[in-house]
Amino acid sequence: MHIGGWLSGRYTPIHLYGPTGSTPELGTKAYADAMQKGYAWDLATRSGALPDAGAKIEVHEFDYKQENEIVYQKNGVTIRSWPAIHSLDGAVSYGLEWNGLKYVFGGDTYPNKWYIKYAVNADVASHEAFLPPKTLAEYFGWDLSQATYVSTRIHTEPQAFGKVMSAVKPRLAVGYHSVQSPENNAAIMDGVRKTYDGPLALARDLMVINVTKDEIKVRMAVVDEYVLPPDVSDAYKNAPRSDEKNPSEYILEGKWKEYTPPPMPKSP
Repeated sequence: MHIGGWLSGRYTPIHLYGPTGSTPELGTKAYADAMQKGYAWDLATRSGALPDAGAKIEVHEFDYKQENEIVYQKNGVTIRSWPAIHSLDGAVSYGLEWNGLKYVFGGDTYPNKWYIKYAVNADVASHEAFLPPKTLAEYFGWDLSQATYVSTRIHTEPQAFGKVMSAVKPRLAVGYHSVQSPENNAAIMDGVRKTYDGPLALARDLMVINVTKDEIKVRMAVVDEYVLPPDVSDAYKNAPRSDEKNPSEYILEGKWKEYTPPPMPKSP
């Protein structure tokens, strides 16, 4: 989204919203700063050919401990966050409200009291439904002890997912964060149905969920395998750019003399 969006028509900074960590270096701002340092050469080469401001990241970091407080509110959309439990402090879940509808995204998390409290009244509630320990061990070749720890202490195994959804009672429960195969999905469904008998979908790539106040439809999208981005806007074309970048004379002297590029077109 950072580089690709810049290439495809975004000429202003990308806005990144995310939580703090238990220490500054584990927070969203530290991540964004490190990413820009890692991409420093790439960003420097593109600035000038692309609008300069599109290379920037504006970080909106919020306290991971806050409970159901607003982290984003624009154009009728309100997003709130609350803590999740996943290995270290800093993981969060989100609730999105728009037009009288509510969607909840749990993120990677162990079952927790905040999700149970703040996911209430969700139209669609998504929460991880990880592989059960035995299936996880068989799939990756792990010993059962490691698989049990990962599935039930770091993530949420299917029966726990079902208990969470039985408490929240959404119009549609969505399980995700699993390694999908017919056998794995069957194991997940078997576990979930031991503790939850409500509306359910297991998320897949390209799954679309259409939600209105009257009904919810789950379908699979049909997409063009070779889809291209739309043309960039005039605002993108006219956005400020610094001078084009050139290598040193030493590198320019390495150009192969047997090739001459075509002339540059005249500016409109």
